[in-house]
Amino acid sequence: MKYETIKSIVLTILVCTSVFLTWSLWTYQPKYDFIENAKYIQNVPVSNVAVDYSTVIQPRYIFIHKNEQHYGMTHHSDIYKFMKEMKNWTFDHFENISSTIKKEQFLSFIHGKGKIEIIYPDDIPIEMYRTMFQFEDQDIEKVQFDRIIIPMNDNEEEMNVYFVSANEKRIYKAVVQDAMVEHLKQTYYARAERYTPFLSYDISETKALFLPARPLVLNRLQYYMDELSSDRFKDALFTDPSFVKKDVLNFGEEYTDGSRLMDVDLSKKLLLYVNPAARGEIKTADPTVLQKSIDFVNDHGGWTDTYYFDQLDENGRKVTFRLFANGYPVFNRYGMAEIVQIWGENEIMNYQRPLFTLAIPDRVSLPITLSSGYEVIDQLKKQKNIQHEFIDDIAIGYELVRDSERENIVMLEPSWYCLYNGTWRKIVMTTDERRGDIIGLE
Repeated sequence: MKYETIKSIVLTILVCTSVFLTWSLWTYQPKYDFIENAKYIQNVPVSNVAVDYSTVIQPRYIFIHKNEQHYGMTHHSDIYKFMKEMKNWTFDHFENISSTIKKEQFLSFIHGKGKIEIIYPDDIPIEMYRTMFQFEDQDIEKVQFDRIIIPMNDNEEEMNVYFVSANEKRIYKAVVQDAMVEHLKQTYYARAERYTPFLSYDISETKALFLPARPLVLNRLQYYMDELSSDRFKDALFTDPSFVKKDVLNFGEEYTDGSRLMDVDLSKKLLLYVNPAARGEIKTADPTVLQKSIDFVNDHGGWTDTYYFDQLDENGRKVTFRLFANGYPVFNRYGMAEIVQIWGENEIMNYQRPLFTLAIPDRVSLPITLSSGYEVIDQLKKQKNIQHEFIDDIAIGYELVRDSERENIVMLEPSWYCLYNGTWRKIVMTTDERRGDIIGLE
């Protein structure tokens, strides 16, 4: 074979090999495992705690209005037992009857004798009620309610229950199936006197609040704070934690991936996560924001203590969950007792929460006697700087206070609180020899 022929054959083979390798390189697709595009958080839970909607959305009060008297369930075990029975009921045939109840009849309709009144801390979208109870009616418009009224003197064949929004003066009647009415009357209504007596405080023609009629003794509690790992939250909240940069600042730590930011305040044990890209233009209220907020915390195991739903601003897409201890709400002026979320159009925009859990309670407690509801109301009425139409609620709770000498110790001090113009404020009462009791909102 001639040299030129051999050279041509070798050259042809090399060219063909080159073409094949180039084609293989262009068309090669490696077998990667499928990675789902995380919308909000990675699946790296801070804890293994996940809850259902009815666990987080609890009634603030259950009142029994009987013979012109008012009795309230103050123990969480009683409320839990009552609500567990209601989960077996089926609600159907919703009807808007708001126009049939005159303004001057509104208070007697919801607080009148022969009623059991279940009060939630704020208006809740009807779709959330569907997740907690059994609804047959699928054609209810998108409305909100903050209470359920159960008449006990209704002798009709079918039992009617009323879903009410006290703020909007909205009333919907629903027919209840599978309710053991006689059991309800005998177990709760007939034995109402065993519960705590409450008094009625009429704020206006259409708004009344209920406060314990007698002085109440609560223990001052003390807890050891177990700090949560900021790195766990970094891994949970950022889409790709490997791109996150950490800086140590005077107040604590700062994490950022160039777009999102997470600040950790080590002195107050608070975490703030901000996602500016989610801001966008919010055009409408989001009726699903409460459900999304619970799902968001569930997804990263953020229920590190007992938190219950507290407030909903549907237009501002803001949801607040409050820490509870011993069955009572906990308050702190710096936000150390709240989980707060603000949502953008499709994603979480702001997320603020405590970076600790109340781990070990101190067995040594100090009994503290709180004033009766009568005393609190008398003093509120004397204050010229308080506009009573702005009072939305009055409740007993705990103030979370840091120990000045021991860094990881907090005290829970029993106190009266007032929801004034949308903000919970402590009612401070002191004694002055010349002026007597002085009350103010702190």
